Amino acid sequence: MNGTLTRYDDFDGIVGLRVTDDDGGWDIDTCNVTVNNVAPQITDIILPIVPIPVGNNVNLTANFTDPGLLDTHIATIDWGDGNTTNGIINGANGSYIVSDIWTYHQTGLYTVNLTIKDDDNGSDYKIFQYIVVYNASGGFVTGAGKIISPKGAYVPNSNLTGIAKFHFQSQYNNKDKMPTGNTDFRFIIKSENFSFIFSSDDYQWLIIAGAKAMFKGNGTVNDEGNYGFMISAIDEDLTPSTDVDLFRIKIWDKDNNDEVIYDNQLGDGEDADPTTEIISGQIKIHKG
Repeated sequence: MNGTLTRYDDFDGIVGLRVTDDDGGWDIDTCNVTVNNVAPQITDIILPIVPIPVGNNVNLTANFTDPGLLDTHIATIDWGDGNTTNGIINGANGSYIVSDIWTYHQTGLYTVNLTIKDDDNGSDYKIFQYIVVYNASGGFVTGAGKIISPKGAYVPNSNLTGIAKFHFQSQYNNKDKMPTGNTDFRFIIKSENFSFIFSSDDYQWLIIAGAKAMFKGNGTVNDEGNYGFMISAIDEDLTPSTDVDLFRIKIWDKDNNDEVIYDNQLGDGEDADPTTEIISGQIKIHKG
């Protein structure tokens, strides 16, 4: 004799079996049964991968599953700007969709965190990096100077250190969706017969937020390849927190699983403030 029982929520109790023969004789037995809650699982989160103008709506959609068909859920969205909302949940039979809309009122690079929690305290979360919010009228940034490239910055040979030179300009023209400009970064050590020269081909976005500017694009290394890059810079004239301009550049190989080739703040998130002091030159944010 066998049988099945499916529970659609957690359970801790006694299950009994009674057997009766055709003469009216019977017997019963019981056992303790525990059915543990299974946490919901977020399968994906969909947010814009293209830059969003400041003040425009951002639409979030996410999918999650939960075999506990009797569970109820709360979707909490941390938008990365100090605000959280509860998403709208629709769906049935263990498959659900979360949706919500948010508007950013300041330029920046934002990390979104979605958490799904059921009524039995089971939960799952998923992070989206990054939402890029820009203002085409927010100004532009220029820079030229030198830094001391720290050990570890050039990943293929982490022992290399020395002076690296940079110059860049990034700006929006006539409120275009894509910024324009040029970037050149040169890390050359003649005694090591070493030359690492990055030159930009195009830009994807530019963010200016207070004393900080960030921009991202594509280019080549030593006139070859397909590389992505991102620069973040702080203009010391616009903030009391530093008395020297700060600079960071990250370069990765797009044809090799985005392997990082150079980063003078290796391991830091892309939204981290730059910390490398320039030893000569100037970074200037020109307000719109």
